[in-house]
Amino acid sequence: MTPTSPVYPDGLIAPIWVRKHSEMVPSVFVLFLRLFESNSPISPLEGKDEAAKEEERKQDADLAAEIGSRKKSCADRGIKLTAVLLASRKMLGVAGIELFFILLAKYVDANRAFADDPTLDSRLSFIRRQSSLDSRAALFVLSPVSAAELNDFVKSLQSALYDSAMEHYSAHSKRVRRKRNKHGHLSTNSISGAAELSGGPPLAAGTTPARPLRAVGWKVRYDYKLALFAEFRMEEEVARKHYEDCWTSLVEMFASTAILPPRTKRWAEAKVLADCIAFKLVKLYLYHSEPHLALQTFNHHVARFADMSRGWGIGEETFEFWSWLARQWRILAELVELALRAGYKLPVTNVPALSADTVREPVAGAAVASSFKPDTVLQHPGYYYYMAAKCTQERLDRFLAVVEKEEKQPGTMSKSPGFANEKKVEHYVIIIDLYTKSYELFKRYRTGQTQSRQTFFIAFCIAETYHASGQYEAAIRFFERIAKTYRREQWGSLLRSILSMWYDCARQLGEVDLVVKLLFEMLTLDVTADPEERTNLKEDLDGVLKNSSPTTPAEPLTINLPDHRSIFETSMVFWRHSVSVNEPAPFQLAVYAPPESLLARFTFTSLRIQFGQMTPITVIHAKDSDTHTLQRVNLGDFSVQDGRNTGTGPLTANLTWAAGTTKVFCGSLGSSIPGELKASTMTLVLKQGTWTIELPVGLSLDPSLLVAVPLRPKRWLTSFDGVGKSIAMHRADCSVAIVRPKPHLLQVRFDHRSPAFVGEKYPVLIEIFNEDKRDLEVVVDVLLQPTEDESVNRIVFDDQDSVALIKGVSFGTIQPGGTCSKRLYLLSSGSSGGRILDISIRSLAIVEEEDSATDPSETLATLVIPVQLPFKTKSEIAFHRFSGPLRSVMDLGLYDQADFDPRTQATVITNVINAGPWELEVEKAEWNAQEERSVRLTSSSMSPEETDGFPLSLPPNDAYAIISRFGIDVDVDEDYDDGLADPLPCPGDILIKWRRKRLDTWTMTHLPLPPLRPPTDRIIGIVLTPPSARLHQPFLVILRIQNRSSERTADLILQTEASDAFVVAGPKSSGLPTLLPASSIDVRFNLVPLMCGSCRLPTFKVFDRRRSGPPLAPTANDPAAETVTLERVQVIDEQMDVRSEDGTDLLLLVESSGAPGQLEQKKDGVTLLVLPAGFEIDPIVETLLGNNQIANVLLKGITYTLLLQPISCILAFFVFIPVMAQVFHPAVPLSIDIICLLLSILAALIETIDFVIVIVIVKVAQSRLSVATDNQFVLNWGPAVWMTLAATVCLWLGMIGISALTCGCCGLRSWRAQPKDFRDQEENI
Repeated sequence: MTPTSPVYPDGLIAPIWVRKHSEMVPSVFVLFLRLFESNSPISPLEGKDEAAKEEERKQDADLAAEIGSRKKSCADRGIKLTAVLLASRKMLGVAGIELFFILLAKYVDANRAFADDPTLDSRLSFIRRQSSLDSRAALFVLSPVSAAELNDFVKSLQSALYDSAMEHYSAHSKRVRRKRNKHGHLSTNSISGAAELSGGPPLAAGTTPARPLRAVGWKVRYDYKLALFAEFRMEEEVARKHYEDCWTSLVEMFASTAILPPRTKRWAEAKVLADCIAFKLVKLYLYHSEPHLALQTFNHHVARFADMSRGWGIGEETFEFWSWLARQWRILAELVELALRAGYKLPVTNVPALSADTVREPVAGAAVASSFKPDTVLQHPGYYYYMAAKCTQERLDRFLAVVEKEEKQPGTMSKSPGFANEKKVEHYVIIIDLYTKSYELFKRYRTGQTQSRQTFFIAFCIAETYHASGQYEAAIRFFERIAKTYRREQWGSLLRSILSMWYDCARQLGEVDLVVKLLFEMLTLDVTADPEERTNLKEDLDGVLKNSSPTTPAEPLTINLPDHRSIFETSMVFWRHSVSVNEPAPFQLAVYAPPESLLARFTFTSLRIQFGQMTPITVIHAKDSDTHTLQRVNLGDFSVQDGRNTGTGPLTANLTWAAGTTKVFCGSLGSSIPGELKASTMTLVLKQGTWTIELPVGLSLDPSLLVAVPLRPKRWLTSFDGVGKSIAMHRADCSVAIVRPKPHLLQVRFDHRSPAFVGEKYPVLIEIFNEDKRDLEVVVDVLLQPTEDESVNRIVFDDQDSVALIKGVSFGTIQPGGTCSKRLYLLSSGSSGGRILDISIRSLAIVEEEDSATDPSETLATLVIPVQLPFKTKSEIAFHRFSGPLRSVMDLGLYDQADFDPRTQATVITNVINAGPWELEVEKAEWNAQEERSVRLTSSSMSPEETDGFPLSLPPNDAYAIISRFGIDVDVDEDYDDGLADPLPCPGDILIKWRRKRLDTWTMTHLPLPPLRPPTDRIIGIVLTPPSARLHQPFLVILRIQNRSSERTADLILQTEASDAFVVAGPKSSGLPTLLPASSIDVRFNLVPLMCGSCRLPTFKVFDRRRSGPPLAPTANDPAAETVTLERVQVIDEQMDVRSEDGTDLLLLVESSGAPGQLEQKKDGVTLLVLPAGFEIDPIVETLLGNNQIANVLLKGITYTLLLQPISCILAFFVFIPVMAQVFHPAVPLSIDIICLLLSILAALIETIDFVIVIVIVKVAQSRLSVATDNQFVLNWGPAVWMTLAATVCLWLGMIGISALTCGCCGLRSWRAQPKDFRDQEENI
């Protein structure tokens, strides 16, 4: 700070200093000069002459001298000089390069020449040495280039000089920092020290010094300079720190009025400097994308200086404060606007727009879900322009208050410079300019309904400002634009202000028509709530109508009031929702005059009611004496086409409404064509003086828009006495009546036999009867609704096939009383459930007249067809082990892909049950094979050889059994806890061809079989025995042990326990060879039966020594023997090997020892039927007798039968001999006859007992066989039963004959009396 400085001795920073370093003093000076070029020689082989060389040296010396002088002047100021020499392309000679610049150091260091002029290198070196240029970024050469390449050169030049510029400002910063440190060592109370620091001469003794700058002021100067130089170096963090320190020091200075007295020049400069520093900080924060810190800095600055302004006497009550605050908001708005233009993105605030429906009063104690303050989130610049405009408005209000005060009582304020300057300010221009900028920006950044309303509110503020400034035409343009929105959204308070100012503008401009329209609107419902104000407006309207004329007296003035702000409250009700053609539709139009409505008290000249396009119904005013609050006006009957009134005379009524009265206009409408009857408008005509005013009132209003509805819509008045009686109309829209054509009389019948079956082509007969008197052309559309399981269903109708819609199936022309039918087919798929058919029957009447209109009619019907599966299946699965020897792992055939080695067999018994209520006819049931590698079908009852039972009739709930056997090539060992991880699908399904009785269409249905899950297995022993044995005849028994595990070997021990019924020849206790995985071993035994019946074979016990189990204790012979754990291996009978999925044996059932008559699963042992020698039994029966229960029953019965039948035969033989003797010798003693009779009776009784035993045997065997074999085998009546029955009958007949012979009855007595000689001989004897 020098004595010549404008801020000497106590100023802070002069604006000229900032301008000098930012605009006037550069950090690097770039000097552009032309490099001299002499004329080129004619031939390249010719050199330049001495005169040309001398001229070049002279020009280069002058050029170097000029560069040197410029360098010296720049060096004195600390500025780096850089020279750019302009040369031609020919001189540079760089082929294909339009832009080339050269550092002189490069030429000095390079050992090659790349220019056409061989002297260019030496000339450039000479110029650099003579001008004392630096060796780095000091000399450049530029040839003529294009504009784009020139930009590249400028960027390259800027990059090369960047470090030099940074060094320049770093040197300034170091110099300022040294001064600040030096100032810190000087005493702040030493005036001479301050003078020395400021550069001025020391003061003499006794001289009164000027007030120097305090230490805090020097700190402000140095911090500001350091911040500015750091900003030039683009070190934003350092600059921000120094700016913050500078602002803090300034606030400290403002806190002391001794340092900065208010309202002084230095105080004003410091205040401006503080504002500049604050906005510097805001800009730096925006550079780093920290808008919240930028706003925090701005708000802190405004709050701090606003608080200090109250102490300075320029608080919120002064226009100076609002002028300063408006300037702050405007600068912030301009700064944000510049940032947005440069590409800055505003932060996103996802806040939903609030509507009138969502705004509610806050609940006490309720927490706010999410909220933010606008002053903490950076907004678009329109918001800040709006704040600046509001502050400027406050500034104007404060200034006008001061002006008014000065006019009433002049004071010192009028003589102050600030007041004089304020008078020169055009406040309204500034306010309008700020509002306009805010309006444009709000429109640009509009994001929701709230922003749209803010835009309209700013437009209202602009119009208000125009009105206040006397620019009435501009204000009216804005009022017309924004009033539409406020009317539609019913903003009463704002609309009241708009209409008032709009009315004042129209009155000032003398627009009479507009004045009348605005007065009518302000007098409507709920716009002007103050009664006194409403009365004044009514008087103004009366005065305008009496004392003025309209602009165009020949034309009526139409005033279209908003729909929700009408003079009256109206309710339009039709008695019926729909009527037929030419049928009258009664209606009532209720017009209610609210008590607060002043316009309703006018006497209207006429009233017009408009129904669609018909001629309006006109009612003319006529006085009457009816004073009831509810009055009825009869309009009569009308036709919509010609508007003709069927009554006589004009329609008249009293069109004056008293407060709170209701007039109900009643009538009826008829139409000859179909359509809609709806009252659109009611127009009230008012004539007063030269004015003719028409007031349209909308009748198709939403009742929710009405402010108060004393007479609720949707009610029909039935009585007009007193307050009247009404009937509630429970319809959605009572103000509309639909005129429908006369319906066609059609009867539709659907004939079908439900339910439908899945996969069936289900017929539905559609019959249509014409009960009308006209010929009707009928077309049917059918829509098939989709099902929940999204299955594809189809419908077939006529020649059309679709999965959804069939349109336009013609039934032709049906005459009156005639009928027509067609068949619709439904093809269902997927799961069972209902199928919905929507059927539309469209009919069109055929008329003979060409001009007559035809009325189409439509009949809708919905048909729900239940759909179910035709068959339900119940399957039972039994698994059998493969009893043959397992193939060795060395068999290479096992590894062939086509090889099939079944280890398990499965028998599936499927009962196919007719699930529907109708009898079905099954033509065939066959196996539908599918590819499955692990499972194959081995046999089935559906084979082509077994088709004798088809075609088959299945009544409801009847069943048909299908037996299928499968081979399974999968090893299932105990490594699986629950069998296979995934069940095996069956290699096909059952295909059934069926149809309903008396139908022709056959349907194919696939019935799936359940998946197969074979039970687990590892090691198993299977006993192979013949079906039966003969007493005392040896037979072979094979114990086949199979290791079904695919991973583990088995170390087995065999023990055989003796049986009383057999003599055994074979190993008793021995170890077996190690059994490899997937292999088997056979152990053979020879047995001789010792007794008959179902005998138990010797028990075969097999142990696995590698499995956990009970330990074997050491023996006495070998106490040190190693303890071995064993597990018992299951040994089963081959004929009884039937298991379920969980491994339960199904056929090993015996009579329970604890509960007689009940069956339990057999745990161990194999039994064999031993027959006496000489018995021959069918092999099939012999196989079945392998079951213990069946064998016991049959053996006991056969034993009893074999004992009784010989006895009966012997007795019959003893009777036979005497009877035959009597045939040849009639004279047999009577005692012989009696003995024969007794023997015959005994023989008949014994045979009868034998017959009863046979019957019991068969019945018991049938029940036991069905239980034991799970209904797989059935025992029928054989010839032995009938032979026993015949023998019993014959014996009883013979006994009757013998008794007759013995008793002499039945004519046998006379025969016995004939041989007298025989009787004489007997007497003689």
